[in-house]
Amino acid sequence: MAFFNLTILATFASVMTTLWHIIIALFFLMVMVVIHELGHYVAGKKLGFKVEEFGIGFGPPIFRKVSAKTGEVFTIRPIPLGGFCNFEGEDEEKHSPTAFNNQEPWKRLIVLFSGAFMNFVSALVLITLFFTFYGQLLPSVHSLYEDSYAAAHNQLLEGDVILKVDGKQMNVMDAGDITKLIKNTGDSAQFTLLRNGKIVKVTANKSNYTPTDEQGNVTYDEQGEVITNYGYGFISGIAPVKLNFFLAFARSFSFGFFIVYKILAALIGLISGSIGLSSAGGPITVISIMADATKSGFAMIIYIVMIISANLAVMNLLPLPALDGARMVFVIIEWIRGKPVNPKVEGLIHFAGFILLIGFALVADIYQLILSKL
Repeated sequence: MAFFNLTILATFASVMTTLWHIIIALFFLMVMVVIHELGHYVAGKKLGFKVEEFGIGFGPPIFRKVSAKTGEVFTIRPIPLGGFCNFEGEDEEKHSPTAFNNQEPWKRLIVLFSGAFMNFVSALVLITLFFTFYGQLLPSVHSLYEDSYAAAHNQLLEGDVILKVDGKQMNVMDAGDITKLIKNTGDSAQFTLLRNGKIVKVTANKSNYTPTDEQGNVTYDEQGEVITNYGYGFISGIAPVKLNFFLAFARSFSFGFFIVYKILAALIGLISGSIGLSSAGGPITVISIMADATKSGFAMIIYIVMIISANLAVMNLLPLPALDGARMVFVIIEWIRGKPVNPKVEGLIHFAGFILLIGFALVADIYQLILSKL
């Protein structure tokens, strides 16, 4: 009986721990959603749009407050999987000059773009803080072969952190990409290095060198000749390197756009079929990834959040019905034509797109669940 009670307690503790990680994940997800909607809200207010309601979550309101000054409604709802900023006349025809659809097209484009923009800005802020306090994963010169030209002429030194090669910034998410970039240079390349805390630029030359094993022994080919290689003659290692705030900020832009590139490449892969559905996921998968990240500590949470923030920015700007990108497309069409697309037609397109997106998210989540059980 005592063993049975201990088993129940252990199971209960495990369930509560998992639930706690999910709650933390939902909190950070909602922070990203609120930042997105605040982008729409702030831009709308600055450009003279009337906000009817700013809501966090979905479902019936559990908290509701009306501004006595502006009449804006602020609500909190129980399902923490999204949020919204409703503007006057956004989904229906109104004659008020402050209504969304009565505003100039360029103003509407700014408001629609601002949500994704705020997500990307928040990603840049998190990247900067992450690189400052936890470090950016960067390749460094772990050791050098003494007979290489770069070593003999002190072009490269042990401990050098490689920031750029021929102007291309080192962004490590795939170590193979870094190795390929360094190998595919010409006979020489300009290295931007972090050496003893200072940024230095050096031109390193490739040469023939004799690689050795860990004991310093050379290797031989089948004919008994000493094997030589051609390159810069160093062994690289990859590790997090803390950067000063200004360097971290400067590098956050390149890393942010690098994340965007990876996201777009993955989307193109999904569409072309070169990447399988196993690489996709809906909100449940995102929450699961974030919940797992919370188990690894605050640094991993921030890392995942900054990637998802950039992901939200990209996804919302895609020209898919129901997303901000598609709404921007309709505004641009109106601007070119001089008159809007039939609101009922646009509404049906967005509704159909919303159903398809929800359907795809559910299929992706179910597929991920099946994979996890195999």
